[in-house]
Amino acid sequence: MADRVFALVLMVLVAAFWTESGQLPPASGGAAVGPAFMPRVLLAALFALAVLMLIRSFTKAEDAVRFTGIAGFLRLHWRVPALLAAIGAYIALMDALGFVLASIIFLLGSFALLIRERTRGILIAALLLAVGLPFGLSWLFETALRTFLP
Repeated sequence: MADRVFALVLMVLVAAFWTESGQLPPASGGAAVGPAFMPRVLLAALFALAVLMLIRSFTKAEDAVRFTGIAGFLRLHWRVPALLAAIGAYIALMDALGFVLASIIFLLGSFALLIRERTRGILIAALLLAVGLPFGLSWLFETALRTFLP
């Protein structure tokens, strides 16, 4: 039941953000796409995942989940506030370090928080992804979309 409620709330929030992204200005300065392009791509992916979660909530057996209070939640899920803090640091560092360097630092830190099985192959893949993804996205935006990232 919790997955259903979460998926429905997420779908409503995505719809609200989609509507608000329509208020962003159109493409200018020779850019191929406007500032609403990337948020809408992410919102569409998030909406699709919420739909999948909603469908899955009807097909899987319901697991009983008990809320034991904030302290119990934080003991069990300490990575949630740690990742929120990492996102805040990423946003704060974006202007000072630029997209590529701030993204590499953020991804390395996030992978360190989230990866539980630290085998050599997984660590190499995480390192390649943390370094390659920001450079690849920067290249894509600058060459294909003619939009420069900070």
